[in-house]
Amino acid sequence: MIHEEIPYSPVVHAKNWHLIRVPVKRVREHDGYIYTVYVGDNHQRTFDNNSLPDVLKVKFAMILVHDWTHVSDDNLIKMELYSNKQTPELSEVGWRASESYFCLILDRLYLISLQGGKLIKDI
Repeated sequence: MIHEEIPYSPVVHAKNWHLIRVPVKRVREHDGYIYTVYVGDNHQRTFDNNSLPDVLKVKFAMILVHDWTHVSDDNLIKMELYSNKQTPELSEVGWRASESYFCLILDRLYLISLQGGKLIKDI
């Protein structure tokens, strides 16, 4: 069986070790969007408008109200996805990198939950 390589993985935030830059691809479908969240090396989660977690919905809402410099998906350089070239106010929220690609900033514990891990609280 041939496995397609997943092109993106989470990367630690440039200024805060507890935050992670998480790539997301948003593709328009006939009745909304499909979101592919790259939660780990060769690990992705897919959501639609109804199943997208509220935390991610809020981040998308904040990102989408800002203007962005148009970049087609074909012209997106992989490393530029992880760099905020839009507005500094979004540095700990996330940004739009191209037509379909976004980079969301998540804390480590939330990313672990998206990966399917269980959070263990201190007793």
